[in-house]
Amino acid sequence: MLFLGKMEKQEQFGKEISVKFFTASIFVLNALYLFLLFFGRGKFFSVENYGLFLVLAVFAYLVQSFGRAKFWKVTVVPHFFALFPMLALFGPVPTSVVVYVSTILAYRKNYPLQSRIYGAAQYGISYYIAGVVLQMIGTGWVGLIVSMVVFKTLNSILVDMFYDYFRKTWESMKKVAEDSLMEIAFFSLTVPIVFALAQKRDFITDFLAVYTLIFPVIFTKLLSIQYRINKEMEFEKSALSRSLDKLKRVFEVSEMLKSNISVVNLMNRVASIIHNDLGWEYVLVSMITPDNKVERVASAGISPEDFERLKKNPPSFEFIKSLMKDEFKVSNSYFIPEEAQVYIPPNEMYIGEYDVTDENSWHEKDLLWIPITDRNGEMIALISPDKPKNGIRPTFDDITVLEIFANQVMLALENSSEFETLQEKALRDGQTGLYNHTEFYNKLEKMVKGKEKFCLIMMDIDDFKLVNDTYGHQTGDRVISYIANVIKSSTRQRDVSARYGGEEFAMVLRGIDKKMAKTISERIRLSVTMGDSPVKITVSIGVACCPTDAADVSEIVAAADRALYMAKMRGKNQVVVANEK
Repeated sequence: MLFLGKMEKQEQFGKEISVKFFTASIFVLNALYLFLLFFGRGKFFSVENYGLFLVLAVFAYLVQSFGRAKFWKVTVVPHFFALFPMLALFGPVPTSVVVYVSTILAYRKNYPLQSRIYGAAQYGISYYIAGVVLQMIGTGWVGLIVSMVVFKTLNSILVDMFYDYFRKTWESMKKVAEDSLMEIAFFSLTVPIVFALAQKRDFITDFLAVYTLIFPVIFTKLLSIQYRINKEMEFEKSALSRSLDKLKRVFEVSEMLKSNISVVNLMNRVASIIHNDLGWEYVLVSMITPDNKVERVASAGISPEDFERLKKNPPSFEFIKSLMKDEFKVSNSYFIPEEAQVYIPPNEMYIGEYDVTDENSWHEKDLLWIPITDRNGEMIALISPDKPKNGIRPTFDDITVLEIFANQVMLALENSSEFETLQEKALRDGQTGLYNHTEFYNKLEKMVKGKEKFCLIMMDIDDFKLVNDTYGHQTGDRVISYIANVIKSSTRQRDVSARYGGEEFAMVLRGIDKKMAKTISERIRLSVTMGDSPVKITVSIGVACCPTDAADVSEIVAAADRALYMAKMRGKNQVVVANEK
């Protein structure tokens, strides 16, 4: 498990050193090439047949730009089929200049300038020295074969062993030797044609030579395309097989999850299955309480110390909802990439071990949220898997498998009697059993949106502070419980009763008018005064009705609150109805 710190700084320092050394290498290679060009062997103007020279130069540029081929884990740039004939006919200087310029100006996407300059210099040096060897030995069979081997050897040293080392793609000397021998065998197809060109020079020979040299390049490109298609098909087949295996595992565990087990045990199983069977390194499962609080309840792949820290520092429900935007939505889940630069407080964040190699890799600050929603569309839990074990950002299919699993979890939660009890308990005030402040507003908003007719009663215990000061808080708690019992016995099952604040209560009486609401309020007031209270108490009550007095949640509450205030101002122990004449 890796947290940002000393190790990251050491890695960053190492990268900076590598970049500086690589930059110095580019400078040295180019300086060496220029030195060979101006002070070495060979002439600039050794070209006699400008037509053939131009054809081969264009051929070399096109192959450098569009002819790169990859198969059997080997990348081949077959411009050798254009440049080797040029080397034999026109010498090292013109040939090396052509390859240098065509590499710099090659039409290739995602080809950084530094890489272009390095590649141009190493090609220039390799072809130049191979050309000098060819001039020294001659354009016979031996000279052609030796110069070809010299070129490929230099190219392997400067690219496969040196350049690939900095790109972290260097594997082993055995791999370099295998790749080099394969390319030499492939390039040897040019030897008979170049030998024929060197022995006899006329238009027909030149035309047939160029025409013949095109075929290996085209064949190589077609082979590369076929290889890529085969690899993609293998990848798709493998991905489909993995998805089917995951789906099979999901349905196997669904029956197990449906058993009536405790919510915490259920969520621990969920985290363990995602970690062990669905291919994720780290998993965090959170419950969303009815009053919209996030509680982290289970994890897998995370140390107990880190899980305890995360439990103490959950994100807010508002933060989670703020990131559930359409731009991040994948199926019914949300993937927030590191590039979105979302700020998360460090104490709320978990960072594990990651190996980022390209843009498709899973990044340390990537977020994936799989919501679990009930039948009403309300989010009741959230699965947060982190880092696929294959290191690749998840596909649509990967997320779909997690969603199918999340649906099974939802069914398991619905079958859990403990979950139902916890949900109901979270909606209610612990002391009185009445709905809490948050759930009161939730139900009130639903009634207003549904355009229901109702009356709101706001009730406050008169001089409750005096009760606490005189008799103590234990007696005060008994008074609160007494008021709650009066309210429960005075309202219908379809009505909503809530503890609005410390000594303040609210009731929503559905489908009644003001006259009936006032009658019920008077009955409650008298019941409180004349009932078996621990101490003598009275209550003040304010009444407002929807839509008569207001048609908005905040306005109807404000109207009832003003009526309650008037009841207090008029001497307490009475009922005041909003806008009553």
